[in-house]
Amino acid sequence: MSLTRRNLLKAATIAGAGVLGLGDLDQAHAATADIGHGPRNAANVALTFHGAGAPDYADQLLKLFKSTGTQVSIFAVGTWLVREPSIASRIISEGHDLGNHTMTHTQMKTISAKRVDSEIGKCAAELKKLIGNHGAWFRPSGTQFSTPLIRAAAIKYGYGQCISYEVDSKDFQDPSKKSVISNVMNNVKNGSIISLHLGHKVTLDAMPTLLENLRAKGFTPVTLTKLLQV
Repeated sequence: MSLTRRNLLKAATIAGAGVLGLGDLDQAHAATADIGHGPRNAANVALTFHGAGAPDYADQLLKLFKSTGTQVSIFAVGTWLVREPSIASRIISEGHDLGNHTMTHTQMKTISAKRVDSEIGKCAAELKKLIGNHGAWFRPSGTQFSTPLIRAAAIKYGYGQCISYEVDSKDFQDPSKKSVISNVMNNVKNGSIISLHLGHKVTLDAMPTLLENLRAKGFTPVTLTKLLQV
């Protein structure tokens, strides 16, 4: 089965669960499991950002990505898009992926089915209003891994797959710059999906060195769309 949105949606009708890398996606239950990493046969990695927080940090990070030719994937919180509507078109125009990270960044595993549906649907609607589509990917908030309930709602709104990650920078804990860099560099491998956040100063402080270190080790940051070749 090729990795296309059509095939992902088709596979989503078959029951299943778990976390997959791209190499596992030929399994019949692929679309009901999270993607945790991409192919291991190329030194590409995806820097994925939770899109929320101070616009100044996002602005400076986007300028850094532009100046260094770095492509990333940003999962936007809907309320952030409402407050900062111009950020959506900027992310797209500068060559990055823009995805759905729920409307209010709530704890998705603890809320009702109706609220799960609303969180995904409202953010999808906001993305469609701003960029003309529901965004490239979906990542649930408040959890590294989705649930069958979350995945069913994601599929309803056009997201054939939930995106997880295998490398956690832990920047949201506001540790030292050195810790953020080591959390990534000690765990990164070919195909890694790395979790980061736009709304923390330590992320901004660490990013120039992190990009240098990744490239020194032979890794190329790419969008999720490129990493997963959709």
